[in-house]
Amino acid sequence: MKKVIAKIGFLSEEEGGRSQPIPVMNYGCPVFFDSIPKLSEHAYDCRLLIPDYGSPIFPGDTIENLKMVFLSPDEVIPHLRKGCRFSLWERKIIARGEVSFIENNQVI
Repeated sequence: MKKVIAKIGFLSEEEGGRSQPIPVMNYGCPVFFDSIPKLSEHAYDCRLLIPDYGSPIFPGDTIENLKMVFLSPDEVIPHLRKGCRFSLWERKIIARGEVSFIENNQVI
């Protein structure tokens, strides 16, 4: 499965983000791509590969190279480009990110 590498800034609790850290586990949440017309109609499920990062992610953290995979990669990956912005959702926006690159794929 192709992994997307992204820079993700997690909102602090004061900014409306989570109140607890995300533990070292594969964490699933919906992703919204408002700036990509073909992907803007609904959210797409993803998994953040936090074990590859190696430590919990706290509210307010910005992670430079966080790996993520999509549960429907054939729908999502063809539309992604370096610099595509997205939001992570957990009953509210908890983070904003930007695609850095896609493993084993040419990113335009």
